[in-house]
Amino acid sequence: MQTALPSNCLLRPAHPADKWALQKMIWQFTWEEGIQLDLRLFGYALLRIGLLALALWLQIQYRQVTPMVDVQFILTITSVVTAGLGFYLTSTVMGQLVMRFCGVLFNWSRFQIIEQDQAIVGCALLNSYATHCELAYVFINPDYRHQGLGSLIVQTLIQQSPQDVYLACKPEVVPFYEQQGFSAQTWTQLPTSTQQCFQLFRPHPRLWGFSLNFMLKAATPQPYVPEPVSLTESPPR
Repeated sequence: MQTALPSNCLLRPAHPADKWALQKMIWQFTWEEGIQLDLRLFGYALLRIGLLALALWLQIQYRQVTPMVDVQFILTITSVVTAGLGFYLTSTVMGQLVMRFCGVLFNWSRFQIIEQDQAIVGCALLNSYATHCELAYVFINPDYRHQGLGSLIVQTLIQQSPQDVYLACKPEVVPFYEQQGFSAQTWTQLPTSTQQCFQLFRPHPRLWGFSLNFMLKAATPQPYVPEPVSLTESPPR
């Protein structure tokens, strides 16, 4: 299902000069489409860090008041482990925040963009893995919607992928992706390799009250084309 571009639009890979304009578009995407998800993900992570900080504080306080040397030793070991785990979680959250706010500056080359009158009005990202591809950050500027631009960029990326394409989306956009040839998948239907890529979106208490759908566009089998055989070759002896 290919949609023709308006005459003043251009679909192309992102260029280095597009970094900041593309990053601003992803900020807009995050604010409009993903802010509820991010609040849950980062809120849950901060809760875990806070609980670790509380546990560390209690361990230090109890170690200072207990006269038992063996208990002090155990508390010292557990304090080091708790502090290490807290540092790991904090660094992970900081890394995720950096990628949320500035990630496009590092992976801009994997984006396709739609340009209209020399302004970026749409984008999408196709991540390729060993066994499948992931479609993400499909976004069209609200002022340029209902022109078929979303269908065009999705179909273009699907046709570029020789593998199955998966995505995670909110329920309200499921009909759009069904029109593009995607079918709904449950978490248990996803291959193990795909589940590893969608760990942030897996069913989990941190996503309470926030529904996500997984969808698949199976790769189109390539027709078999036999190699031409020359009739002038001499038969083997």
